[in-house]
Amino acid sequence: MNRRKLLIGAGYGLGMLGLSSCSSIPITNSNKRGRYHHYTPLKSSMQRVIHSVVGLRPFRPDGYRLESQKIANKTLVHNYGHGGGGITLSWGTSIIAAQLASKPLAKDIAIIGSGVMGLTTALILSREGFNVTIYAEDFPPNTTSNIAAALWLPSSYFDRSIVKPEFLEKDRQIIRGSFSRFLSFVNVPRYGVYWNNYHLLLPKVRDSIRALPGGNDLYPNLATSTKDNLFGYPYQSYMKALIIDPMLYLPAILQDAQMAGVKLKQTKFDNQDQVLALTENVIVNCSGLGASKLFGDESMYPIQGQLTHLLPQPKINYSYVVPTPEGYLYMFPRKGSIVIGGTAVKRAYSTQPDQQLTESMVRGHADLARKLTS
Repeated sequence: MNRRKLLIGAGYGLGMLGLSSCSSIPITNSNKRGRYHHYTPLKSSMQRVIHSVVGLRPFRPDGYRLESQKIANKTLVHNYGHGGGGITLSWGTSIIAAQLASKPLAKDIAIIGSGVMGLTTALILSREGFNVTIYAEDFPPNTTSNIAAALWLPSSYFDRSIVKPEFLEKDRQIIRGSFSRFLSFVNVPRYGVYWNNYHLLLPKVRDSIRALPGGNDLYPNLATSTKDNLFGYPYQSYMKALIIDPMLYLPAILQDAQMAGVKLKQTKFDNQDQVLALTENVIVNCSGLGASKLFGDESMYPIQGQLTHLLPQPKINYSYVVPTPEGYLYMFPRKGSIVIGGTAVKRAYSTQPDQQLTESMVRGHADLARKLTS
């Protein structure tokens, strides 16, 4: 089935892994619990499924677009195309987008899109004294950002085989800036940002591994090991990582923006002319995948991802990305649910969950959970 064909490519994937469906998982090492005997096994069953959701990531092989352009008497700032790294990169790219939007010194600024980029850019500009209005067809909780798994790990937003060195150089500073801003939200309950024990597990030992995005110093307790690893895998990269719960974080940022004076207008745009007809002379385009239609960006396409939410388990304080013979499985705990995945289907536009795929993911994670009890 075409919708089951999952992306495998350089530069795309959590923890720089390939992606795939969720088949059974062979383990070559011992499956004894070892040093992770204190980890609570995930309860993965169809009886615990709350719901499944499908999101479309706005993927640009060259990386996100972050620049300003003049069209007639308008200044148009682009801040879109962040693929699977939208929430992670939101503060870094939005700070730059806000700087570009402030240069014309116009009092009124329009933001197109109410996902995490639109909200963050609007909040920054409003706090700087600008009159900001967000124009969007939908607002949280009905945005693509709300569906994100939202582990803070910069990945899944460019094709490493074609991305330009100058993009990577700027991206490093954007990553670091974004991380520093997210630290201010850690353990502030209403934002839903907290530390977690993260495990990237691989089926064979790596001779070398490149530095993580932004620099290894952004990943506390970073360490690798080749024995006594979670689920008995031969190779493990462990670190403390931030998990962001979009169902808490996005409403909090929206509330912050409104308290700062940002206005919301429900509006649907069908083409660029309608956008340029806005009364504001400075417009920030945070339309995500919508930029393909509105601004003719033919380089961008959707990466379809399906997630399943299980009933919460408060004692689970670890997360993982685990390869299968064809790809990977991941699990991220939240206060209100356990999020499991994952898939990535290139150029698929449907947002309807696949029941068979849900069942396959649930079985895959159940198989892993049994490794902790055997």
